[in-house]
Amino acid sequence: MLREFLAVRRWEMWTVPRQALVHMLLVEAVALAVVVWSAAGASVSSSDLLVLSLLIVCAVVHNEIARGIERARRDIENNAHVDLSSVWLFAGVLLLPTVLTAVLITITYVHYWWRNPRIPVHRRMFGIAVLVLSARAAELVLTLCVGGPGSLAGGLPLPMVVAVVVLALLVYTAVDVALIAIRVALCRNPGVTVRKVFGDPANHMLEIATLCHGALLAFALGYHPALVVLALPQVLVLHRAVLLKQVEEKARTDAKTGVFNSEGWHRKAHHERDRALRAKDGFGLLMIDLDHFKRVNDTYGHVAGDAVLKAVATAISSEVREYDSVGRFGGEEFVVLLPGMSEHDGIGVAERIREAVTRLAVDAPVNGSTTTITNLSASIGVSTYPSAGEDLEPLLLAADAALYEAKNTGRNRVVSWASLVKPRLALAA
Repeated sequence: MLREFLAVRRWEMWTVPRQALVHMLLVEAVALAVVVWSAAGASVSSSDLLVLSLLIVCAVVHNEIARGIERARRDIENNAHVDLSSVWLFAGVLLLPTVLTAVLITITYVHYWWRNPRIPVHRRMFGIAVLVLSARAAELVLTLCVGGPGSLAGGLPLPMVVAVVVLALLVYTAVDVALIAIRVALCRNPGVTVRKVFGDPANHMLEIATLCHGALLAFALGYHPALVVLALPQVLVLHRAVLLKQVEEKARTDAKTGVFNSEGWHRKAHHERDRALRAKDGFGLLMIDLDHFKRVNDTYGHVAGDAVLKAVATAISSEVREYDSVGRFGGEEFVVLLPGMSEHDGIGVAERIREAVTRLAVDAPVNGSTTTITNLSASIGVSTYPSAGEDLEPLLLAADAALYEAKNTGRNRVVSWASLVKPRLALAA
């Protein structure tokens, strides 16, 4: 880790877009200034040092015991997940002055990242700075409301104590989310949506639950420091429960593209069909097939083909709403579920997806170098519930029939199932 830190010219931070890098350096500079300023006027007692020592020991023990779980979680979520060290950190926020909280954050995460060395140095430093500023913001809430950290057990009315803790927790979370969201937005990565900028709501709920656990730990520590040992088994059990949930989610995700696999998408589609039936609502369904994809594999190789599939999945996801469901149906076929979508609007979405695919320029590895693959296209079939069918199978068959019509009439087209049926109805009349 030290060797990596000293190899400045090889830091991945130089690959970060300039505006995002400026933001990160500014956050780190402000965090450092806050720590220095806090240290100058800090009053540290022996009890503060005892609490700090206990929290550091528990955080390190927690990281060591949960090391295997964390590695599995990080592999599943591709480095984008909530760790559970906030239990110890937020307890420190409620009990310790900023300078000691900064020490707790730094030691906890330096140890954590020492055990997980794949995380780039610039992200480690930025993560520590964000947590320091989040902690400082929460401490300001405590100072304004009750006089500072460690004052919650000073005979205050219980409703006021709860309100102050909740407010500090929300401020801590808001600063954390906002600073990270700004960095993600400034990086301007392709396919970044509002959901990706602000993070998964489920992850935020997990973070809030972890912080609530930290608040309870703070009150236990205020009663007697030895009670800190009671928190460790609960955190480890929570860790395993979260891992199980992530494994279940991973089982519904296509490994090559990151969208739903066939099983995961079918599950979402059945839920949507049941919802639409109860609400007497409709939804749209798109079947998308890449034109001449075999030619891509034959010309550039299957690794390049996988890169194309991933780029197409990203393009599709970028053109639909956050709550629409994109799935890989198999091979080069994708399927999209559009809740509440009419046929007309579904055709509009399909046209946007078709145009997005034609604009793609995919950098793919070919024979040891990088080749840009262009001139891609897709044919798309559209069907809608309940006009094309009242169950999922006939809806898929209708969309598939429209897709084959699009391919048989020139490719790179959008065809709706209704456009195939209307002429037949007219002839029958």
